[in-house]
Amino acid sequence: MTARLFRSAKADRNRFIVLYVSMAIGLLVAAGLFVYEARIIVADGLRDEEAFAVLGAANRVLHDLENAETGQRGYLLTGDESYLVPYREGIRDLDDTVLRLQQVAGSDERSLELVRRVEHAKTDKVTELARTIELARSGNRIAAVALVQTNEGKLYMDGLRQDLSLLLNDWRERRRVATEDAHQRLMFGSAALVAIAVLVCCLMGYTVYVQRRAFARVHAYSNALNQQAAQDTLTGLPNRRRLLSTIDALSNDPAAAKRIALLYLDIDGFKNVNDAMGHSAGDVLLRRLAESLRAATRQNDMLARVGGDEFVLLATDCGDDAKLRELADRLLSSVRAVGDKEYGGRFAIGVSIGIATFPDRVQTIAGLLDVADAAMYVAKRSGRSTYSFGSSPGPGLSNVVKLTR
Repeated sequence: MTARLFRSAKADRNRFIVLYVSMAIGLLVAAGLFVYEARIIVADGLRDEEAFAVLGAANRVLHDLENAETGQRGYLLTGDESYLVPYREGIRDLDDTVLRLQQVAGSDERSLELVRRVEHAKTDKVTELARTIELARSGNRIAAVALVQTNEGKLYMDGLRQDLSLLLNDWRERRRVATEDAHQRLMFGSAALVAIAVLVCCLMGYTVYVQRRAFARVHAYSNALNQQAAQDTLTGLPNRRRLLSTIDALSNDPAAAKRIALLYLDIDGFKNVNDAMGHSAGDVLLRRLAESLRAATRQNDMLARVGGDEFVLLATDCGDDAKLRELADRLLSSVRAVGDKEYGGRFAIGVSIGIATFPDRVQTIAGLLDVADAAMYVAKRSGRSTYSFGSSPGPGLSNVVKLTR
């Protein structure tokens, strides 16, 4: 079980590494993708702003020329100087507007060519407007009107409008493409963000699941180790460590139990089996004895193996001495029955039992084990396959353990 839990824990560790590396790589890729998309969206925004600036400047050029032409026409028709106000404003603003148009459209050769043509047409148109106004001011209004009627200015404006129209259409298309591209990338980025969020949530959920399973396995592994540490591997009974832990727990809360008895059992004749038949036969005998002794005791009592052929029975609420004698006789009979069944009288298998009780014979629960151990040796010296009661010395007496049958 330990090897299986170790392999499982190692597999879970590898899964954690794969999951964390996957999430890290995924997040790095997502971050790189978002940075890339953000840069393109920013570039689209800049192109949109650039197109907006070009469109604004181109429309401003056309607006200024139309204002100048309107002022010129009004002055030629009426001779009223007030009509020259929009003319002067348009002419004054045109140079700055054309310069602005050159600046914002300066990154594209086609646009620069159109701007140069617009500037040339603008210059010709402004010259034509200035000539007609100068003729009118000099008193030669008929010559000025005749110049207008030649449609020279109209040709300049038609060419200028055509070039501006090409420039405007080109930059409107660029703006449309940039806007659509930014919108699509925003939609893609939003969808990718949702997908990544879902993926990360799924990975985190799976990580929590694997982590919980790993913790459960660690807990099971810990329980298995605790059980192995507190269990005799040969017989499956609690070992000395488990017995001492139980005695400590009873010592810390003596009021939880009534009369407590501890029976120390040492198998008689076990060494002869080991010497004659080998350790494997001895192990088989110990397992049979453990099964028989367990069957002869109460379910709530603890039967532990504390040494090679030594067992301890801890009985809480054990009753009076008569019940303890009945219990000891059952244990003696069960051990003899195992010896007879396994070896048919070839080996004299028995058990020597030392019995200590709290609180009448032993003053502390912690002292039960030592007193019962000493009583077992007295039983062994008195002829074996018997039992003896032991007790602690009273106040003022010697340290010698008193024993009774």
